[in-house]
Amino acid sequence: MPSTAVEATAPAIPVVAAIIHHPDRSEILVSRRRRGQHLENLWEFPGGKQEPGEARFHALARELEEELGLRHLVARPFFRLTHDYPDRRVALDVWEVRSFTGEPQGREGQEWRWVSIDALKALDFPPADLSVLQALDLPPELLITPEPAGTRQREFTERLDALLARRHYGAVLLRAHALPDDRYAELALRATVICERHGAELIVHRPTLEGLTAARLQPFRNRHLSSAALASLDEPPFDDGIRLSASAHDAFEVQRAEHLGCRFALLSPVRTTLSHPGRPALGWAGFQAISTASRLPLYALGGVGRKDFAVAREQGAIGVAGISDFWAG
Repeated sequence: MPSTAVEATAPAIPVVAAIIHHPDRSEILVSRRRRGQHLENLWEFPGGKQEPGEARFHALARELEEELGLRHLVARPFFRLTHDYPDRRVALDVWEVRSFTGEPQGREGQEWRWVSIDALKALDFPPADLSVLQALDLPPELLITPEPAGTRQREFTERLDALLARRHYGAVLLRAHALPDDRYAELALRATVICERHGAELIVHRPTLEGLTAARLQPFRNRHLSSAALASLDEPPFDDGIRLSASAHDAFEVQRAEHLGCRFALLSPVRTTLSHPGRPALGWAGFQAISTASRLPLYALGGVGRKDFAVAREQGAIGVAGISDFWAG
């Protein structure tokens, strides 16, 4: 009797999909898989199989014209992942479509609709698309703060406030390893007020698992695991109310972060940096090899600046993260 589980060495089926933004409203177009199809009746981001030898964008354009009658796309890469179903492995290549011509229509008899981003989670999606929904909650740029200088924490918070007032970062990772836990918690409370004022989420980060689980950090929902803390865990250290992220340096650590239920990981170093002495750089090819084999959204970190966003997306990153270039504003 044939196995119902996909073989570990089975080639992945290349599939393109689109997050199509409404031109006037904060809504995304989704379609429903027809009866009799694989994963029938589930909602999905429109797309289909990439033909052998076909370029990624050409496959996307062809599928959206065939399925929905949309043409002249303005699109950019969003997220790439590999997912194993019981009977097949899928390499999903997701693009963001910000502009198009034509009125959407179900050319293949499929149901479709515009849905607000908040309402997407109420729909039934295939398992592979759940990672895409998770990635939609993440900002394209993540600011990692430099260490506050000694007792000049007021200057630090004023600088953070001014920076977020002129440039929107959706997430701020508060890195202050030199501070003891009590002073770090005080700084994090002040930084939270600033982040909330500017529509950003604060992520607390301590160098040890003991520090991250300290009672003083109980008010903070977003917590970041160092690579050392990540290596020490086999099961999630918090209940479902805590949203975890992690620092990772290789495919094994990315897999562990995924196993622990992290929302995302910072994968570094892409380039050689002083903050990672002796650690070989992944390069963009190394980053892509890890990102496309994972379901976890990854930020490119290490010698990376905001100008690298486009190339990072091409290599499968959900966004870019860093300190110096990002703190400069």
